[in-house]
Amino acid sequence: MMLSVGQRSATETLAGIYQAFLSRRVWKQADLARELGIGTEALRRTLHELQEKGMPLEREDEPPQVYWSVRKDWFPGSVLFKSEEVPDLLRQLRRIPHGQGRARLLALVLERLPSHTAASAAPSVVLAREASPQEERYLEVVEDAANRRTTLHMRYLTAGRVDEGIRQASVHRVLLGPPARFAATCHRDGKLKTFRVDGVLDARLEPQEPFRAADDAVLDAYVKGSLDGFHEDGPVSVFSFLVRNPEARWVKKNLLEGMEFGPAPDGIRVTVITAALNRMARYVVALGAAATPETPALAREVAALAQGALEAIAAAGEQLRSRV
Repeated sequence: MMLSVGQRSATETLAGIYQAFLSRRVWKQADLARELGIGTEALRRTLHELQEKGMPLEREDEPPQVYWSVRKDWFPGSVLFKSEEVPDLLRQLRRIPHGQGRARLLALVLERLPSHTAASAAPSVVLAREASPQEERYLEVVEDAANRRTTLHMRYLTAGRVDEGIRQASVHRVLLGPPARFAATCHRDGKLKTFRVDGVLDARLEPQEPFRAADDAVLDAYVKGSLDGFHEDGPVSVFSFLVRNPEARWVKKNLLEGMEFGPAPDGIRVTVITAALNRMARYVVALGAAATPETPALAREVAALAQGALEAIAAAGEQLRSRV
């Protein structure tokens, strides 16, 4: 049935109404009629018909004005991006680690862009890192476990071990890294732990096993007290070490997340609040004579690691000499 809408056809009017509400979610009836170039009575009839057909239009009368609106998230079956927003969308997608998911999304966006816009989308000069096969395969189910508050059942290869084990965990935070990790309550001992996604060998949701919630403040403290994905059983403490010049210039640009530095005589002082004493000591040991621990506990851990390395070198030397 054709609608009487003045000088415009019914198709033009309907298209104009959709475009108007995509650009602005609330319209005065009189303003919308002027925007479309039709009479207010013809517009009112058309809006009521669209409302009856299922378009989520809402009418609000505030005499002498009549307002029509749609929800902020309304767009028929899709998500709306304005043309000026597309470059930023592409830029963000190209920063995602390389993988099948990234390639699929980029292809879909470029395929559905208008031809002139797609032609002007310059190839990316950003070289994103490669996603590991485990990230590509299991990161999604890990995220689903956290978002749905559903227990994750997984086969997991623990760092430092050559065997795998079955784990059940309640995932609370996903830390994209790299490498990608997730903080979760391990159902084996009830403790918060950090797992690496590349250690997951198989994973699925297990709704039959009750999810174990964790307090947000406790989670925040756990993540903040971790260092490079490590969190030991000891207390969270303040540790510091000195780094001399010229090595300090490199260290300032290559600190682990959570480390902070300040000036010190002929170098810098690095400070960190963490429970990962061993991980921090390994970082300091790698700096050799350029670093000096200030905190006694850190000094002892560094000395133990250095002594172990010297003993291993001595043993290797003995073996080499015995073969000569």
